[in-house]
Amino acid sequence: MPVKPSKVEEEHIWAHEMKLRLERLEREQKAKSEAEKQRLKELHWMRCPKCGQELATETYGAVEVDVCPSCKGVWLDATELEQIVDNEIRTGLLKRCLKVFRGK
Repeated sequence: MPVKPSKVEEEHIWAHEMKLRLERLEREQKAKSEAEKQRLKELHWMRCPKCGQELATETYGAVEVDVCPSCKGVWLDATELEQIVDNEIRTGLLKRCLKVFRGK
């Protein structure tokens, strides 16, 4: 004759099953989220955020910038603005302006 588990045992089993279900659900949601993130990246990769046209890459000094041929928007990746400014300070108009203000 089978022995019926006590109430404490039933609660423990229920809590364990719930924990496993929640972990599985979390893994599934994370996988769906990653898949959606990848899908959106592929959909918008190298597209103009303003008008949706495909971006072209142009070189400005040592930096490659993304330019929209339709709306003429210019889009910079992380650190590209700093590279452009550093290059201008070292070699360009900004350096000449700094010389005027510094008296050199």
